[in-house]
Amino acid sequence: MPERSWRILLDQSFRTAAEQMALDVRLAHETQLSVRVFQWSRSAISLGWKQPVPPWVHIPSWRAAGIERVERPTGGGIALHGSDVSVSVVVPRVLGIPLPSLMRAVGESAVRLCESYQADAHLLLDVEAQERITYCLTESSPYAVMSHGRKVAGFALRRYPESWLIQGSLLVEPLAPALLNAMPDEMRDQLAKRAVALSGASEEQMTIASVMRRWAERWNAWWMTAQRESAGAAVD
Repeated sequence: MPERSWRILLDQSFRTAAEQMALDVRLAHETQLSVRVFQWSRSAISLGWKQPVPPWVHIPSWRAAGIERVERPTGGGIALHGSDVSVSVVVPRVLGIPLPSLMRAVGESAVRLCESYQADAHLLLDVEAQERITYCLTESSPYAVMSHGRKVAGFALRRYPESWLIQGSLLVEPLAPALLNAMPDEMRDQLAKRAVALSGASEEQMTIASVMRRWAERWNAWWMTAQRESAGAAVD
C-alpha cells in the first residue's frame, strides 16, 4: 500500500467529547484512508456503542467537575480520556485488507510507539473476543497492548457500508484526580492492578503532545512494517 495514500491528521483542536466522536463518524463516511491522532480537551469517559450507562455516572456532579460523557460509534467497553492519546483509523473496505491484518497493524503501531519510549510492550493476539467488556483498561481484549502484564492501550471496531473505523486509546499519564474520584472504589482498585500509563512503564520524559506527534510522524513506517510482518506470518 503506497505511503502517500494515507491522510494523517495530527489534531490538536479544542473539541467537546461529542464533537470528537462526530468527527470520526464523518471521516468514516468519507471512506478515505485516514488516521487521526488526537487528545481530549477535558476529562471524559466514552461508552461503547449502545453500552448501558453504569449507575455511578452522575451527570450533574460530573459537569461541575468538568467531566464529559459520550458514546463512541465503535464497540468495546468504557474508556477513560484526558490523560491518553487517541487514534481513529479509517480504511476503505474496497482495499480488501483482511480484518485480522488490519487490527494487527493498528495495534502494532501502538506497540512500536511504546517501544520507542523504551517501554516493554506486546500485542495480545490469543485472546478470544467477549460479547461485551465493561471497562476497557481493566479487561483483556483482542489486540490490546500490554506492558509488564498490564494494559496500556485498547482498540474498538465498527464496520460501515464502505469502510472500517477503528478507535483506540493509549494511556500516557495517570488519570486526573477528578476522574478517579468520580468512579467506584472497585474500579479504581482494578485500574491500579490491571492498567498502566506509558509514563509509568518508561523512564523517558514525555508529554501527551509529544506522544501524539511521534505516533503521527512514524505512522507510515510502522504501518508498512506491520503489513510486511503480517504478510510473512500468513505465508508461514
